[in-house]
Amino acid sequence: MKSNSIILGIVLGFLIMGIIVWIAMPPMMINVHRSPYGFDETVAAVEKAVTAQKGWKVSKVFDIQKNIIDAGYQDMTRVKIVSLCNPHYAKRILNDDKDKIVTTMMPLGIGVYETKDGIVYMSEMNVGLMGMMFGGTIADVMGNASIDISIMMKAVSAH
Repeated sequence: MKSNSIILGIVLGFLIMGIIVWIAMPPMMINVHRSPYGFDETVAAVEKAVTAQKGWKVSKVFDIQKNIIDAGYQDMTRVKIVSLCNPHYAKRILNDDKDKIVTTMMPLGIGVYETKDGIVYMSEMNVGLMGMMFGGTIADVMGNASIDISIMMKAVSAH
């Protein structure tokens, strides 16, 4: 009887912990920043902040709104993704075959979007937190990338 209570307690503990993680993780995985600028100015400021950070390059800017409209869908608010890469960091991850599983997150991106009420936001994945889940070189590289991206976001947000 006592061992059944212990097992039930363990199972309930894991269940409650799972529910808490399920609720708490999504807001922790994406960082959102309100921009002090208009949409086009924010995209330009993000590009400038990326290239000002040592080692970082803008790979491409994707115009998501245009892609949606070109596909025949209704107009929507403006959305762009600034794709960014640090070749030094990328090379460190790509050196080891076991670390290449994170190539699906390469290059990194900063989303710039406008809400229906005209407010402009920037969003970016919390790569530092994501990296911790993998450990090793990935955690180290993504931790450094997270610090750099935080500096970029502060540069844009400081009006």
